[in-house]
Amino acid sequence: MLALLAACGHDHGPPRVQRLPRPDGSTALRGGGAPRSPRNANYKLEARLDAQRHQIAGTETLTWTNTGGSQVDMLPFHLYLNAFKNESSLFWRSSHGAMRGARAADSGWGWIQVDSLQINGVELASKLRYPGAPDQTVAELPLETPVAPGQTIQISFKFTDQLPEVYARTGYKGDFHLVGQWFPKIGVRVGPPGEEQWACQPMSATTEFFADFGTYDVTLVVPSTHQVAATGVLVSASDSPGNTHTLVYHAEDVHDFAWMADPYMKLYSGTAKVDHDTVEVRVWARPEQADFAARHRDAAIGAIERFSADFAPYPWSIMTVIDPPPDAAAGAGGMEYPTFVTTLGDSVFARPGIRIPEYVTIHEIGHNWFQGLLASNEPEEAWLDEGVNEWADAHVMTELYGPRHGFDWSGWEAELADLVAALGEDRASIPSPIATAAYAFVDVNAYGAQSYSNTQRALATLEQLVGSAKLMAGVRAYAHDWAFKHPTGRDFIAELEKAAGQDLGWYFGPVFDQVGGLALAVRSSSCEPAHPDRGVFGDGADKKVKTEAEAPDSGSWRCEVVVQNTGNVHVPVDVELDFADGSSERRHWDGRGGWQRFEIERSARLVEVKLDPDHVLRLDSPMRHDVRLEGDGGASLRAAARIASWTQTLMQLVGP
Repeated sequence: MLALLAACGHDHGPPRVQRLPRPDGSTALRGGGAPRSPRNANYKLEARLDAQRHQIAGTETLTWTNTGGSQVDMLPFHLYLNAFKNESSLFWRSSHGAMRGARAADSGWGWIQVDSLQINGVELASKLRYPGAPDQTVAELPLETPVAPGQTIQISFKFTDQLPEVYARTGYKGDFHLVGQWFPKIGVRVGPPGEEQWACQPMSATTEFFADFGTYDVTLVVPSTHQVAATGVLVSASDSPGNTHTLVYHAEDVHDFAWMADPYMKLYSGTAKVDHDTVEVRVWARPEQADFAARHRDAAIGAIERFSADFAPYPWSIMTVIDPPPDAAAGAGGMEYPTFVTTLGDSVFARPGIRIPEYVTIHEIGHNWFQGLLASNEPEEAWLDEGVNEWADAHVMTELYGPRHGFDWSGWEAELADLVAALGEDRASIPSPIATAAYAFVDVNAYGAQSYSNTQRALATLEQLVGSAKLMAGVRAYAHDWAFKHPTGRDFIAELEKAAGQDLGWYFGPVFDQVGGLALAVRSSSCEPAHPDRGVFGDGADKKVKTEAEAPDSGSWRCEVVVQNTGNVHVPVDVELDFADGSSERRHWDGRGGWQRFEIERSARLVEVKLDPDHVLRLDSPMRHDVRLEGDGGASLRAAARIASWTQTLMQLVGP
């Protein structure tokens, strides 16, 4: 689809000199005020973009405070761009040079080179070591003098970036530059006081990002032909030698900084209302994407307002959304950074009412809560970021667009999560619990299934079991109590238990920590004509035989249904029995044991058995509940028709 759109590209003509942008004139945090985070990792960065060579010459001063209870004798740094350096990198070996439909170009390698590293004026770059060699996405610096608890040090870098041709989160495509994970970034100390350990995972296909909060003061020198958007607020802008603009940005209480440079982007802006205040929403897109830019802007406004009302107010003054050109969208789109996200979904097939573009924008903006405010350890607990965000996204989509929020087009409606569950490949059999470290999954597909959709279903199911109001209250308390910290899964569960008023170990244990999940099925179903008992009755002279003539059919039916759950998650379930005369009956199974038998006598024959007819149990796809019928193919035909309809619609979405 992207190749098709790229073939229909637009000739924008040669780049023109852009007007200097006006400084934002707003504080980085809404209303200013005191720091919201410990601010123990503060960065001063300067970067000069060579747009022809796609290189960045950078300097960095990192001011870092040891907030732990033990001394530090080694500093680890992420050098993420080395993920694109060669085929020896862990990222390459785990992704095989492809992600989300985009593939690396043979000539599009990227890297970061530390040209200088100094502490107190002493050159230490030669001391860097790479513990994951040949992978070079993490470098460690041993210290001759340890950093004591509470002590602050400054580390100065000079570095050179070669951006890769974008296929995974960062890089260039033609004149478009999306610059993420571009500077040496220190790891995070985790663990109980006095027993802290560094969390600084190498970059793999499934690990994302974990960093401490701080302030960022960033100076960007870019060609005067390029528009720029970045994390935080623009403090000043000036002309500089060599036909360049110098732009200075400031951000507070964030754990990363990303930016975009492109000569053809246009700005589409709007305003979200939060706490009797406003947030400026900016969407950057090329002119031919104007219609989609408006859709992304409206979705962004709705997302900020709903996430703020449901969980915690958006704390920053600006939200920037980058809508990459179609030929860069698969690689650069769909990524989150603080106050700055990229989206995708623009397509001739994404007609109004097919809300894939809106959903991607909402999902990425949602990460400004479930990763931006709540900076959990993504490499270790991806579900706590991706899956909780997916669950929250579904709520926001419903609030903005109604219960059938994913698709509302040409008389066909569906919730996006249901469609994905029904049509997605069944990867639940991969032997990995949801609470598996991101880098420990067998592949990207298993990681995605468990960390995204299965977590969303698990929380949606728990919501039905304990009540929506209680679960929402628990997530809201989690967002308030753990904002600008590094919460863990234990912290999240504890907040839910407090709100639910019960120990939820019975649920989280088997659902998140074990393999098996929910495996509901109809084991058997049968009906026979009802009649008085036949056979030999009595003894001796009183012995009598009742044949069909003596015990004729009564005209009603005796039916038996056996349902089973072969998974390790046992929860109550409703069973709906539908009969040939159009009537139905509900039975309830408390979920105990591995099976339950129901016996029914009715005037009409049983034709269909539905497990969980109200879709309360979202842990499994309704299409996998194995509805079995005896003697009637009506439900099978209806299921086949549903699948055919969905398949036809998807074909219209993704190709001619």
